[in-house]
Amino acid sequence: MNITRTEDRGIAVFAVAEKIEIDLNNCDAFKNAFSEQIAENDKIAVLDAANIQFFDSAGMGALLAIHKQFKAREGTLHLATLSRSVQEIFGMVGFDVVFPVHPDVSAAVESALD
Repeated sequence: MNITRTEDRGIAVFAVAEKIEIDLNNCDAFKNAFSEQIAENDKIAVLDAANIQFFDSAGMGALLAIHKQFKAREGTLHLATLSRSVQEIFGMVGFDVVFPVHPDVSAAVESALD
């Protein structure tokens, strides 16, 4: 799985390069590929989820594990560009309370800088 890392005004921005569903079959690959891209000094980050079309419960577990990595650094993982279906699922399970959710990367970075 190809996850890219860029920076916007000092905030790490992660994105999955290809359209994908994060599920039981690939959640470990997602978690590992994401974790490999986290720099030692990353405390606050944004996941650009534009290419993520679906998370099943295993995929959500992987996302929580990544969230915990940032929490351990006293940081935050912001989510951006969620599809409508992913937003609905996250709302049903309460992830919209766990993660700051933003309509796009720019809004997420602005919020992270506040």
